[in-house]
Amino acid sequence: MLFTRRLRILMAVLAFALLGTGFILLKLREPKPQIASAAGQIAPDFTLTDQSNQPFHLADQRGHRVLLIFYRGYW
Repeated sequence: MLFTRRLRILMAVLAFALLGTGFILLKLREPKPQIASAAGQIAPDFTLTDQSNQPFHLADQRGHRVLLIFYRGYW
């Protein structure tokens, strides 16, 4: 009985060690952000066309809060 209890404790310790190691390895594999947040910074002026083919000028939004999100689209 004492042997099985020690074996269970040893198995539990090994399981927690493996889980902890796996968690650390997963955190190390996560990509780091390429740039820090640019919140509060003035963005350079640019012009893009919107979904209606109308030009969008960032300078027209001066004085307003603007959230810029660039993502890869497939259209």
